[in-house]
Amino acid sequence: MRPDAPTLQRMQDRDDAERAKQVEQALTHYPIGDRVGVEHIPMGLIHGTYRVESATGMYIVQRLHPDLSSDSNLRDYQAVTAHLADQSFPAPRLILTGEGNPSADVRGDRYRLTTFLKGESYDCVKNTRMVKEAALMLGSFHTAMADFRYEFQAGRPLHDSPKHLEFLQSALRQFRNHPMMGEVGPLAEKVSTDLPRHFLPTPWASRVVHGDPKISNVLFDPATGRAVGLIDLDSCARHTVLVDIGDAVRSWCREGPEDQATPFLADRFRAFCEGYRQSDAPLSGAERPLIAPSCRLITLELASRFLRDALEDRYFGWDAARFASRPAHNLARAKGCLFLYESMAGQREEMEKVVGEVWG
Repeated sequence: MRPDAPTLQRMQDRDDAERAKQVEQALTHYPIGDRVGVEHIPMGLIHGTYRVESATGMYIVQRLHPDLSSDSNLRDYQAVTAHLADQSFPAPRLILTGEGNPSADVRGDRYRLTTFLKGESYDCVKNTRMVKEAALMLGSFHTAMADFRYEFQAGRPLHDSPKHLEFLQSALRQFRNHPMMGEVGPLAEKVSTDLPRHFLPTPWASRVVHGDPKISNVLFDPATGRAVGLIDLDSCARHTVLVDIGDAVRSWCREGPEDQATPFLADRFRAFCEGYRQSDAPLSGAERPLIAPSCRLITLELASRFLRDALEDRYFGWDAARFASRPAHNLARAKGCLFLYESMAGQREEMEKVVGEVWG
């Protein structure tokens, strides 16, 4: 039985108080002077994020998800942010502890401190101009990372669609008696049938990708509407840029949050293509026809991940104010992805026409 609202609030208050103590303890490891205030930022599905004001300026401290807190993950993040700093690209910069470490360890959790970037983050796209600006920023990121020679050390299956499908099928076997299987099962069958049809042909041109370019990871100047920064660089790796393009289109070319059934918007897709084209990020003649298929691929892949976590109940964050549990929220997200996928499929010809008109 789910606790009632007052009990949930008391549980949340106790958890928040304990987390606040841990954040304060983590910050003692950093040479940032006296702290003026620490504010929790309720954003993202993975890390716990806090804005820190101190005598030396503004910072962001994050309690890292265990799956993204290994030494190799931290080394990758440090290398990426250092390179972007050299390129004068607007992204966070890692700040080392007073002992020279990339994170502070507190009671089994790892906390990472970075510089603070000015700008507003939005959960949903408001208009086509916002899409175009974000696409220009994403393309500029791909260009800035073009000469990055570092060899990534973390071995996470970033957009390894066949592997994610295997993970889903393993979860289906392991949790075959799960109380949500009646709803998860038919959706998983749809994903298992359609996802292999969209696997990208290999080999592809391997470049550095962001790995999670949802709209909330792009910062905007609210006064001008310009995109002014790119955050959440934990998933950077080498892959085809088509996975970033597909993920961005999935996130940006719809109305409303991803846990609702909202259709694909072709006018926003055109704005994306125009913004990315404006960035002068290279796309070969072989890659351009795969833009539209990659959007369907990544949408289905994410549906598979949400369905898996609806059973495993361990990875994605969830909104306790709107859903009874993490599995319930993940099920809603999966349904939203599948609705969007069908909407994309119904507009396939229009998407291909847009790509042809923008790139010629």
